[in-house]
Amino acid sequence: MGREKQKKPVIKKRAAYLCNVKLFLLVLVVLGHSMEQAGMKGDLLYRTIYLFHMPLFAFVSGLHLKTVPSCLRQAKSALMLYLPIQGGIALVVRGQTLTTPYWHLWYLLSLCWWLLLCGGCAVVLKSGENKWKAILLAISVATSLGCGLLPIGRFLSLSRTVVFFPYVLMGMLCPVELQEGPDRRTQRRLLGLSLLGALPVCLVLREAPYAFLYQADGYRRYGMTPSEGIRLRLLCFAAAVGLGLFVLALIPAKWFYFTKIGGDTLPAYLLHVCLLPLVNTLWLEPGAGVLTLFSVALVWLLWELLRWVRPPCAIGQGKHLMFPLTKAGFPFIMRISTGPDGPQGGNSYARTHSVGEAQYERDENQPDPEPGRNGKEQD
Repeated sequence: MGREKQKKPVIKKRAAYLCNVKLFLLVLVVLGHSMEQAGMKGDLLYRTIYLFHMPLFAFVSGLHLKTVPSCLRQAKSALMLYLPIQGGIALVVRGQTLTTPYWHLWYLLSLCWWLLLCGGCAVVLKSGENKWKAILLAISVATSLGCGLLPIGRFLSLSRTVVFFPYVLMGMLCPVELQEGPDRRTQRRLLGLSLLGALPVCLVLREAPYAFLYQADGYRRYGMTPSEGIRLRLLCFAAAVGLGLFVLALIPAKWFYFTKIGGDTLPAYLLHVCLLPLVNTLWLEPGAGVLTLFSVALVWLLWELLRWVRPPCAIGQGKHLMFPLTKAGFPFIMRISTGPDGPQGGNSYARTHSVGEAQYERDENQPDPEPGRNGKEQD
């Protein structure tokens, strides 16, 4: 009897869609950072990326938050990841503290708040009355508009936590079937609804300074009156929803060879900033096309180098095998920092991975997927 073939993790069909979405957004994360490193903050592509990719990532993360135990467990996981990393940074970088997240780490702290808030929402939604969904969403949107009137800023990442929470809540309220990807009829509906966001997109890109899209500060920081700030933030909501629906409608729900990267975005999220200085080292004036290729290659390289650290999608399993990596890697990250907010002293940005339940399964009865056969996995 020959040696039995070793089984590998196989992405479920229902998870392939979300993995493709997360991979696309992760590439945009790295591309946005790369464009900043190259001094292209005012570029139209840069502002378009920051208009929707963070809200959509927050929405995808909310899809996994359905129960109180799940929210609490994942909040603990995110906090246990944030504290040692940010604590090490605070010891190395002058001016950094545990209460002011470093550059791209704000998302981990905001995620802790979101998970606790979603846990509270899950308790309210247990009543089963649909009116609570609308009430909670309306309260979250009103709070996000009002927080711009307060000088809360980046302390404990409170401003971003409040402003982006409506997207997390929308993901939480969405049916689980969305994880399988939209059918053709739903795709047409999403594309039709996305057209409603065309005008807000144009208005935001024309009126909003790029720093406003970070949602990290109050309206006064940008010289806006309360009415001007609220109006512009409402336009940002409409534009982000429109672009988000457009992306969700176009992302394929098939298994590709690169789909597996979307199921394990944490290493690239944490460590891609280490290699961003290569942007200025390799090219004098890189364009958007070159930076896009660089971003894709960097995501792939980090995934290939770091996938041995832990099994795919291990986040949320209760054990952080990333700790050995973060202990060794983050002192190096600090060496490229020139200020409390990262390279060039700019604003910090939205970086995320979905800290959801594991979306891989070990299928013992069927062979491994073959990318060349219709590009699909075998359920």
